[in-house]
Amino acid sequence: MLGHPPSTFRRPVPQARNCPACRLTAGGAGGESPIDFPGYSMNLDLTEQQTMMRETARRFFEDEAGPAHVRAIEPARFSAKLWRAAADLGFLGVRVPEAKGGLDAGLLDAALLCEEAGRQLSPIPIEDGIAAARLLAAIGADALLEGMDKAPVLLGAHEAGGDDAVLLRRDGDRIVAGETVLAEGAEAVRAFEAATIERGLLRASWLIGAGVRSLELASDYARERSQFGRPIGSFQAIAHPLANSATDLEAARLLLWRAIWSIAQKTDDAAALPAMLTWWTATAARTAVRRALRTFGGYGLSLEYDISLYFAAIQHRALIGGDPELQLAEAGDRLWAGVTPALPDAGDPGIDFGFGAKAEALAARVRAFFDAEMTPELRAKAHHGTDGHDPDFHKKLGAAGLLFPDWPKEFGGEDAGGLEITALGRAFEEYRWGRIPVGITNMGAYMTMKFGSPELKAEVLPRLRSGEALSCLGFTEPESGSDMYAARTRADRDGDDWIINGQKMFTTGAHLADYVLMLARTDPQQTKHRGLTIFLVPMTLPGVDIQPVHTMQDERTNITFYDNVRIPDRYRLGEVDGGLQVMAAAMSIEHGGEGYHVFHYSLIDAALNWAKTPGADGAKPIDDRVTRARLAKSATRLALADVMSRRATWAGENGKATRWTGPMAKMFSTEIFVEDGADLVALTAPASLLHATPALAEIEEKQRQAIGQTIYGGTSEVHRGIIAEQALGLPRAS
Repeated sequence: MLGHPPSTFRRPVPQARNCPACRLTAGGAGGESPIDFPGYSMNLDLTEQQTMMRETARRFFEDEAGPAHVRAIEPARFSAKLWRAAADLGFLGVRVPEAKGGLDAGLLDAALLCEEAGRQLSPIPIEDGIAAARLLAAIGADALLEGMDKAPVLLGAHEAGGDDAVLLRRDGDRIVAGETVLAEGAEAVRAFEAATIERGLLRASWLIGAGVRSLELASDYARERSQFGRPIGSFQAIAHPLANSATDLEAARLLLWRAIWSIAQKTDDAAALPAMLTWWTATAARTAVRRALRTFGGYGLSLEYDISLYFAAIQHRALIGGDPELQLAEAGDRLWAGVTPALPDAGDPGIDFGFGAKAEALAARVRAFFDAEMTPELRAKAHHGTDGHDPDFHKKLGAAGLLFPDWPKEFGGEDAGGLEITALGRAFEEYRWGRIPVGITNMGAYMTMKFGSPELKAEVLPRLRSGEALSCLGFTEPESGSDMYAARTRADRDGDDWIINGQKMFTTGAHLADYVLMLARTDPQQTKHRGLTIFLVPMTLPGVDIQPVHTMQDERTNITFYDNVRIPDRYRLGEVDGGLQVMAAAMSIEHGGEGYHVFHYSLIDAALNWAKTPGADGAKPIDDRVTRARLAKSATRLALADVMSRRATWAGENGKATRWTGPMAKMFSTEIFVEDGADLVALTAPASLLHATPALAEIEEKQRQAIGQTIYGGTSEVHRGIIAEQALGLPRAS
């Protein structure tokens, strides 16, 4: 049954890792942190063996499965021929120990295999077979193991496996096949439990593969099909839903990898993640295939089109275990009710989701600083917007090197990497100390480093680094919105000076700032994207006027006016009319999810504080299973946003970012933040609306704050367009 797998698939003996546990618990400023930083450096590169496994599986299932093969066996859902071929190649024994003829591969290897099976709708319960084979090896049922190619062995009674299938089930403290007792006792029961969780992870991978392939079919059709003289893929009504689902499934894949890594590392949330993943993947895959089918219009209803097969197969795989919503209650029990199921041995996944020892050390420095320097008065002043800015405290942060440790050492920084800054930002958020002035100042600083003259660098950078000065952003204008390149603010040359006239909207922090990073039109005769130049304009010059704009998320922004503001040419960044190049560099900093995602932690933290606090009757909301399920939904979405943001940071650090990596992270993390804010306000209503406690007030405030995050740094609609074009290959919207 186990076949003769290529020797190149054999994995080295896993090395033990003692990684500090990640926690998803209630915390607060200066108290127990909801965020912990494992001491190993993040890595999402597959190993050579894993890549080979995926490629071999892809070739096999493309040749042996696919829609044509599914049609050939209809109405059956099981192909005995394909099952035997998979067994002969060693796929069913991928997780069986080498001593019993298997590959002894890690759980991630098996997941990669199952994803390829899902892409081709492989009509065999491959995930069931892999998990069952490992269980049989664990309980010593060698006879059944060796005969699996002829009589498939499956877990439970849900999957079709042909008339000869052997169904393993739990009967009290016994594992039985039909009337035969294979093993009994607590260890046998835990082995069955672990195998069931393993099957769930592998089934999620199958669904990811099938869901992604359904989107590929829809995208291919949307490029070819025309309506009103245009490819339908250029219509936002088609492209944006597909972009949403592509992002959802990418998040599912990363959460699957994170779950496997967490099981290997034995983190505190390892038991909950499989249940969270099951809910999300079943929901995301079903949504994706519905959107894909609708892309085909009436043709999608025709059985002649392959998309109908994907719809049926995904429905079956996603729902065969029952209503996925029930998994949220299971996840809540595992997170907060002490339920501890047995988990499979994941092996060495090869990947790592930890930020690394340097990041952990930097976060510890931040916490130590806040513990020593944050007075009760500063705690009371802390605010997510610019109203929380304290000039003296800001300078202390600068003196401690905690404002811009990512700056190059030549400019006074520490050359800290993106993962380290992510850890720093999350530590700031534990104390609710906002970093908006720091973030927008940093963009002006980096543009000055990259494009400024030596004279400008000498004037500006030391002031920014020390905390003496701040900068803000002057990109958006009242009539241009997200179309920054439609700027009308003029900069006209006058000898060695420039004279600026115009206005900028949403110049957050302008009332605090000493400089504004401004996009201005220097040649109105050129096309919209040309004839633009970037300046770092001092805000103290005559002709600058600032008017406040107060927003529904309890944040102040500004509209700024520039009336014949004269600046020397040394404040120009980059070439004259070369603003597009500078803006591209600036947007590469802003288009990522982490700076927006970090606030999501405070929302969940506040919800858990509420849930763990006894009410007037002495009962804690978290003791109610329905409440735990709602909180588990938010915890799942937080975990998804976390892995998307981590991946974007890691990819940028390692030169692996695509055009859609950052936009996916930003769009997903902000939209999911909005959903959680709305859901948690409803869960805690009406007390949340009345700000009955500080935690409830924060939940309601975060709901309003979340809406703005979908607009800042490019709206979600802009990012959906980028994802549709770059990840799905759809034509540009016209």
